[in-house]
This record gives sequence, structure tokens and C-alpha cells, in this order.
Amino acid sequence: MSNDMDANIKLLYPVDKNSFFTIDDVGRGKEFDVVANVEVGEDLNEVIDRHKVRVGIVNLTQAKPVGLPQILDTPVTPANNVPLLAELRVPIPGGWDADAEVGDVLQAIASYTVIAGVNTDFSTAQTVTSVVS
Repeated sequence: MSNDMDANIKLLYPVDKNSFFTIDDVGRGKEFDVVANVEVGEDLNEVIDRHKVRVGIVNLTQAKPVGLPQILDTPVTPANNVPLLAELRVPIPGGWDADAEVGDVLQAIASYTVIAGVNTDFSTAQTVTSVVS
């Protein structure tokens, strides 16, 4: 973390539904989750109101989005003199069969936004790639 007024996605990775094990492949059109490990500096965490993760899945093989972006927007209770460390799970719904073929390469991309009064901080991250099976 750069300083106590920053917020960052430290790690972003796709996982099987309700697990913490990174996936190498995902069944065509099947649901899965994307986990964002985030950190908010202790000064920013003292005035935080809420944080939001917006995740999009990109089919790199066909250069197009897979489904719609998913957003997790949650209120946060401020805490004094401690950073916020959290794992935020964003569900990716199934039904995206038309957006990918078996063998296509997918990647999740995300933005993380922290709203703290008049302060807003942004961070971005991307996952390793996965193949559609």
C-alpha cells in the first residue's frame, strides 16, 4: 500500500462457486465466483462509508465481454487506527453460453472503489487467464 489514505485490490482470482481454489478452466456458461483481496489504509478506513467491486469477464479469444459486469456494493463501518483487510466475493452467474466457445480464454477484470465522505479512491486488477471447458 502506498500510504494510509489509499485503497487497493491486492489480488483478484477466479474460483469455483463457494470455494477459494483458483480455477484453471470453467465450464461453458457455468457460474463461478471472483474473489478480490482488498486493503484500505488506516486513515481512509477511519472515514470509510462503503466500498464497491465491479467485475467484468472478457473473452480474450473473441475480444468481447462475457455476460454483464457484476457489482458488489456494501456499506462499511469505519474503524480507528487499523487498516481494512477483506476478501470480497463477486458471484458470476451462469447462462453466458452464447459469449464463449470451448477452448476460449477468459480473464476477469475489476475496479475497486472506496467512498469515504468526500474522498473516493480507485484501484484496478486483473486475473490470470482461464480456459472454457
